[in-house]
Amino acid sequence: MKKLTSIALGLFLSLGMFAQELPQPSPSASFTQRVGLTDFTVNYSRPSVKGRTVFGDLVPYGEMWRTGANKATSITVSTDVMLGDQTLKAGTYSMFTIPNADEWVIIFNKDTELWGTGGYSQRNDALRMRVNPKAGEMTESFSISMENLSDSGADLVLAWDKVNVTIPVKVNAKAQSDANVQKALADVATTYRNAANYYSKNGEYDKALTYVDKSIELNNYWYTNWVKATILQAKGDTKAAKKQGELAIKIGEEAAAASGKEFNNKASLEKTMKSW
Repeated sequence: MKKLTSIALGLFLSLGMFAQELPQPSPSASFTQRVGLTDFTVNYSRPSVKGRTVFGDLVPYGEMWRTGANKATSITVSTDVMLGDQTLKAGTYSMFTIPNADEWVIIFNKDTELWGTGGYSQRNDALRMRVNPKAGEMTESFSISMENLSDSGADLVLAWDKVNVTIPVKVNAKAQSDANVQKALADVATTYRNAANYYSKNGEYDKALTYVDKSIELNNYWYTNWVKATILQAKGDTKAAKKQGELAIKIGEEAAAASGKEFNNKASLEKTMKSW
């Protein structure tokens, strides 16, 4: 029994030694960088030179490289971006490279669970581009960073040994800002319309009309015009209500036609107005 206990204790101690966390030769790294209104998140591992010849030897020329070590490097972009003259859609991608002395192929692949290059399929490529490497200052541990930040773009820089590779990145912050402004205005317009509905239900028609007019001023949407028509009808001004209802239908038809669709609410709105 004592012998079995000693064996078990020895086995436990051995397993405990294997379970210890030890420094990794290629530690993992990650960063998130906002460019304009786009967030970039990169996860990768950082091998070191350690006196070796890196490109053309440790990382052979003309062969696919995981762009780091361990699990393939991944990059997430929160919006569509331009890499060079190509569009990379919002999403998460693995990043591979094919280094050469005078040109690198940069690959963004949709398979994000690859360990190294094993299992890679070109069919899953989202984007391929070619860039020229440049000589740089000595970088002992492989590094990925974003440099030269502006509202409209940045440089995604790969650096290791004495080689730098720069991937130009462009973002459309202006279009995103315009969309955010329009959404904010639409949200305010909806708030005013909701207030108009509230006051109308409580019989405060003049106050309701004030709020619905503010909503229309911000966003001349067909439904908001229809809400105004119902408020006018509730107030007892049927003539003005029908005129406003016809305007709501016209706006709805024009908006639908601009999108290549039909305004499906027309019949029900006309039916309601006939009952007034």
